[in-house]
Amino acid sequence: MNIQLNSASSTPLYIQLKLSIREKILTGELPEQFKLPSERQLAQRLQIHRNTVVKAYEALISEGLVASSQKPRGYFVLNPFNEQGTKNNEPTFFSSADKNFNYRFTNEQNSFEVLYRSSHTNEGISFGGVLINREVIPVKYLKEIMQEIIDGENLEPFWFCDSQGTEVLRQNIAEMLFSRNIYVKPRNIQVIGETYEAIHNIALMYLNPGDHVVIEEPALPAIVNIFLHVGAKPLFVPIKQDGIQIDVLEKLVCQYKPKLIYTMPNYQNPSTCTMDIDTRKRLLKCARSYNIPIIEDDSLHEFNYKDARIPSLFFMDNSNSVIYLDTAGLSFYPGARLGYLVAPDNVIKTYQRIVNKNQLFLNSTSQYLWAKFFEKGFYEQHAVFLKEYYQKKRDLMCRCLQEVPEITFTTPEGGLCVWGELERELNDTQFAALCEKMGLQIMPGSFFFSQGNVGKNYLRLSFSSAPDEEIVEGVSLLKKAIAAFKFRNGPSA
Repeated sequence: MNIQLNSASSTPLYIQLKLSIREKILTGELPEQFKLPSERQLAQRLQIHRNTVVKAYEALISEGLVASSQKPRGYFVLNPFNEQGTKNNEPTFFSSADKNFNYRFTNEQNSFEVLYRSSHTNEGISFGGVLINREVIPVKYLKEIMQEIIDGENLEPFWFCDSQGTEVLRQNIAEMLFSRNIYVKPRNIQVIGETYEAIHNIALMYLNPGDHVVIEEPALPAIVNIFLHVGAKPLFVPIKQDGIQIDVLEKLVCQYKPKLIYTMPNYQNPSTCTMDIDTRKRLLKCARSYNIPIIEDDSLHEFNYKDARIPSLFFMDNSNSVIYLDTAGLSFYPGARLGYLVAPDNVIKTYQRIVNKNQLFLNSTSQYLWAKFFEKGFYEQHAVFLKEYYQKKRDLMCRCLQEVPEITFTTPEGGLCVWGELERELNDTQFAALCEKMGLQIMPGSFFFSQGNVGKNYLRLSFSSAPDEEIVEGVSLLKKAIAAFKFRNGPSA
């Protein structure tokens, strides 16, 4: 049983050990009834304290993945995939330990937010936040449309609107979705302010404290934090190049019976991976078998750099399992605070009840602006422009990164960032601090992993907001920072 622990990591050794064994069980490397090494044997093998092994085994027992036995004596792998199996742990409400974890992760979220928000104001080069580039805001179109609205006699853009959104906007969104092979009526569309708000409301609809929710990993810390704050227990499923590791997901679903699945099948942020058609079919089949709703986050839909597209989960679904989510913040302008979700009638009605507790109406002006933007044909023109503009930036960053041999990456088919892997593990937060001193802002990979140290040799590099000359200079600074970090920390860094 090959296990590697990193004593220099900020993650406790027992958590590293637990996660390593857990992964081997879920992937089938350690089969049912496999006898694990004794506490003493494993401690000696890994050169760690015996209590570290005890804590790791106890954590695995609490998750129902390992059992302790007296006859025969030892620790044995349980079958987490048996549909007849029962949960060892019934859902519980927040204990103080739950809250401690919640607040600990909030601090991590705060670190992410600090880097993200400084992307707006930092005087250096920013590869940190995924932000709209000021050059792509359709100011010319917006001026024309706004002037029409101001000169017109219609006061609706400045008046109250239904909390579901204006009828004119929902009609236009339904027409726009027709090009995505999503055929819905305006009544099945709910206008939202932003995706985080919608995910939180959906979580309130489906999750009680102690319920499990499936999340792809790496994951945006804000998404994980939303589910933690409603008391849910995340089940993290690794991502690979063709999407979520469906074998692991199916086994976790069988064991834990989660109440919700969150996925970003197109250009997942931060991994940039796209879920292939077969994985989408298996995901839908699994969700249907266990009656689990799926949140499909398609907020990077416009940033596709291939001619072909894979059908959305919403389009492929035939059991009303999918809630489709999109935002105009990156494709229109962020100040609009405009997005939407698509769902069956009963979901929309329930969502409305939650929304009405917190707000009376939405931003009418932004809705009329986008509706006019679409009706005049500006939306289609702008979508073509966005694809060409950001594809050039992606190509430029990837060409520059090819000159940095210490970083490996796959050219993303869409999205606004590159997910790079360093040749060896390092303290990514220290490395990011060094980069910032040199005038370059990057996003450490460990921010996207709620537990463990597996993300410490990854970097998320966004090409969305930097001018071309800054992309070239920024990658050059990145290369210099790697060399400086190697020299400072020696060969074992």
